[in-house]
Amino acid sequence: MIGIIGAMRVEIEALKNSLEGAESITISGIDYYRGMLDGQKVVAAVSGVGKVFAAVCAQTMILRFGVEAIINTGVAGGIGKDISLGDFVIASKLCQHDMDTSGVGDPKGLVSGINKVYFETEPRYREAALKAAEKLGFRAQIGTIASGDQFVCDAERKHWLRDFFDAAAVEMEGAAIAQVCFINEIPFVVIRAISDDASGHAPASYDSFVKEAAAKSIQLTRAAIAELV
Repeated sequence: MIGIIGAMRVEIEALKNSLEGAESITISGIDYYRGMLDGQKVVAAVSGVGKVFAAVCAQTMILRFGVEAIINTGVAGGIGKDISLGDFVIASKLCQHDMDTSGVGDPKGLVSGINKVYFETEPRYREAALKAAEKLGFRAQIGTIASGDQFVCDAERKHWLRDFFDAAAVEMEGAAIAQVCFINEIPFVVIRAISDDASGHAPASYDSFVKEAAAKSIQLTRAAIAELV
């Protein structure tokens, strides 16, 4: 069984409606939809926005539903120099840009205890997503995604994330899911459609483009799963 996580309802709604034999289970306030998608057993959930909700959702999928892999789908802000609205970033690795214990000598982004800044995605899954994107005619690249509990809409912060972490995109959940998958030894990948440019104009572009970007992300997620079967 594959777990599919989106932070917002718009990121999962179309997929949920495509499930065959779907059943809904609510755990800790999060709705999980289990069923068949294109011949594959899946469980999909709208986690809620932010790293804590995302981590709770991922851990529940692993412990309660026994998923063998997790795909995090949705939208993100583009911060790479050659990324445009509607493009995709398929994560090679993820980091938590708001994790900061540098005051005690740690590098910024380090998760204490497991001593990691970056969490690497499963190569087979990201290559399947890239192959699916090529077949669909979507512009996609593999790169670093930075996550944090803030909506980045500041040009200075955007440039810092790109320069310090070599990030191509920024969002609010992926790295938390990555950490949960790492400690549970579960393969995962994060697929993000670019809905805004994480600049000072992000809210306006986000409102006008997010639905289209989310729909494309679901389309790519389904195609990637088909490549894995």
